[in-house]
Amino acid sequence: MIICLFRLRFLFFGRLDKSLIVKTISRLQYFTEENLLLTFEEQVKKVSSLGCDFIHLKMNNFSKEECFKTAKKSVKIARKNNAKLIVWDHPEIAEKVGADGIHFSKTKPIDSKVFKKLKAQFILGSSVNNLDDILKIKNDFDYLFLGPYENRGSKDEGAQIIGITGYKTVIDEMAKKNLNIPVLAAGGIRLTDVAFLAPSGIYGLAISCEALIVHDVPLEIKKFQAAIISGWEI
Repeated sequence: MIICLFRLRFLFFGRLDKSLIVKTISRLQYFTEENLLLTFEEQVKKVSSLGCDFIHLKMNNFSKEECFKTAKKSVKIARKNNAKLIVWDHPEIAEKVGADGIHFSKTKPIDSKVFKKLKAQFILGSSVNNLDDILKIKNDFDYLFLGPYENRGSKDEGAQIIGITGYKTVIDEMAKKNLNIPVLAAGGIRLTDVAFLAPSGIYGLAISCEALIVHDVPLEIKKFQAAIISGWEI
């Protein structure tokens, strides 16, 4: 059985209504941003049509009604292009629209019963800023975003910049503590950073507007995909 090159060997199995759920965590992921010439739906359509199969709908500072409407449209767009859609911070919306996953931007503990129910239905991830954040996590997430890598317009005020050496340090410490969870670098990542990030031991990359503000977007995405294959040799 051949698995898509941009998906890892991390496969998670669970039971829901007697059906088998397989969770695959892609090494190259995209999260939407609001300050672009493209709408959220257009971003989802653009990157999913170019082969990015793990897309995050991140809508900060929007009402739940707006998030719901956008998520409903975005799920359909993603499915049409064989991509997964992850909704940020709104479990109830993710459930209503049939999203593939939920990402929590904060590391606050989630009630164990609630988390167990969500875990059976969705891919679950969370954002972290340092090793302490990771060690404090009480829930069994499927992946983590560790960032920001660099402060290139990051809105995470007060967040500690990770940097290449920071990623290696965190991953090495996780290995010592037998913490086996996919960690993706996120926040201000550009194509030229991939060659330096791959050897750090991180699982993959979460890219955003950096990939859409270039002259040739399709070529940029292809280069990211090629860099993923070259850097991680899946």
